[in-house]
Amino acid sequence: MTNDSEFNLLGQLRSLADKAMRGAGPGVLDLATDVPWLWLVRRPAPTPAGRGILSPSVCLLVQGEKEMLVGQRVLRYGPGCYVQAGAAMPVSGQVTRASEAAPYYGIRVDIDPKEVAAFVLEMRLQLAANDADPPAITVERADEATLEVFVRLLRLLERPRDLAVLGRLLKQELIYHLVTAPGGATLSRGVAGGQRERAVGEAIHWIRTHYNEPLSIDALARTVHMSPSVLHRRFKAATVMSPLQYQKQVRLLEARKMLMSGDVEAASVAFEVGYESPSQFSREYRRLFGAPPLKDAKQLRRQPAAAQP
Repeated sequence: MTNDSEFNLLGQLRSLADKAMRGAGPGVLDLATDVPWLWLVRRPAPTPAGRGILSPSVCLLVQGEKEMLVGQRVLRYGPGCYVQAGAAMPVSGQVTRASEAAPYYGIRVDIDPKEVAAFVLEMRLQLAANDADPPAITVERADEATLEVFVRLLRLLERPRDLAVLGRLLKQELIYHLVTAPGGATLSRGVAGGQRERAVGEAIHWIRTHYNEPLSIDALARTVHMSPSVLHRRFKAATVMSPLQYQKQVRLLEARKMLMSGDVEAASVAFEVGYESPSQFSREYRRLFGAPPLKDAKQLRRQPAAAQP
């Protein structure tokens, strides 16, 4: 339930987002600001589902409604809620409520896990340890203090010089509110949770950066100092998928990006992302995206912009 103060802050955010997007020109849907970690997103109508990899970030929904699929888990959220990702995650997202009169507005702040760890250690924050494995993605409701930080960030958009300096301080304040909130373990998992969360985070990072290489669970487990069975269990608790399923999704999403980028052969893309068999690649691609690689890429080029994951 949103109280009066939070309702007013959301109203201010809608006005500030609308002003910024209109100032960017007609047709702009994704606005990169003068700092590389802050984005505004606008959609004037519901969108088809867009698959991609959600980088570590917090995304506040200002207006409209959205649905996100993480593995088999469906997350639905509306104004005043934010989705936070503590690790790079393959997801599917779509805007479910938006119109020209009341477009979907979202604000995304990219947050590197190392940035969170450095801030928590520097400030000597005492975060509650969590016996359970925190999920890599959660949806939370923003409190008044968190909404106020977003308002101050958007007010700086018209003052790029101030944004470059003061924006960093506001980002640290935002991190403070996020990691001390009830769902803060998702972002602080590698700091407060101890070795097991750090190990899962390291495993996710390794697969993400070596997705086109063969994956040995035994070797990965040795790298992150876990037994294979414990790694498998904790990885799935955090990401709702096994390490091999995670790798497969990353490979197919990277392949889709390559196919969209130009005139390339499906077989060459298959080898590029780590498949040894083009036919296996085509089967798994079709199973995930609903069409063969080249047909899917052609259809995507004709579609309106999907929601950012």
